[in-house]
Amino acid sequence: MKKISLILTFLLTALICFGQKEHLVFPTKGFPDDSVRYRIPNYSKLRAFSDSVNKLLNSGFSEKPYAKYTCMPSFSEGYAFSVEKINGKNYILYNKLSENYTLAYYEDRKIAVKTNKTEISNELYLKIGELFELLTEQTKEKERKFETLPDGTIVESVEIGFDGETYTFTTTDKEGKIKTGTTWSPHPSRNPMLSRLVEICDNLCSLKIENNILQTNILIEIEILLNDFKK
Repeated sequence: MKKISLILTFLLTALICFGQKEHLVFPTKGFPDDSVRYRIPNYSKLRAFSDSVNKLLNSGFSEKPYAKYTCMPSFSEGYAFSVEKINGKNYILYNKLSENYTLAYYEDRKIAVKTNKTEISNELYLKIGELFELLTEQTKEKERKFETLPDGTIVESVEIGFDGETYTFTTTDKEGKIKTGTTWSPHPSRNPMLSRLVEICDNLCSLKIENNILQTNILIEIEILLNDFKK
């Protein structure tokens, strides 16, 4: 029987971004083969710490998100928002970590989370939901790359970037199933739509107080982006 192994390929942002397509991909579930875990020191402890940080980042958010956006940068603070309906009103709940989780792990520091809540219009609420629904419907499996070594071993190359941001988009479909797609550091010239998507979501994060003008501008940007994704 042929042996299947994983080889981790570490690339810079510019190399990984090249060739990205204008759609999200299903999130990586970690390394399926225990034999490669030794390649990352203290992998299991780091993964457990990462899971606890993600739980902290999602604190106060619905377990069945209407529209949730998460950014985990390589070297800065992670942040996320969740669009929620509370007591008949629409809000963006925004959480930001006090520092980068990887650095905090290796320097053995605790992480706190900063929170904010901003009311948004019903029109913007519905349009965000429409965008996230379309995004996750168009999410595709990432292309897997294999090669066979001279000894017959089948090797899968896994690209892991160290200088960029992982963006995750999550929603819940009509059957109650949570659907998620991710993208990694989309480049404005090679991935214009995904880059605009990230900019829109970051603008939603910046809504500190109810601002009808800014909300209207974001609404227009979402409408244009939706039309582009539908083409």
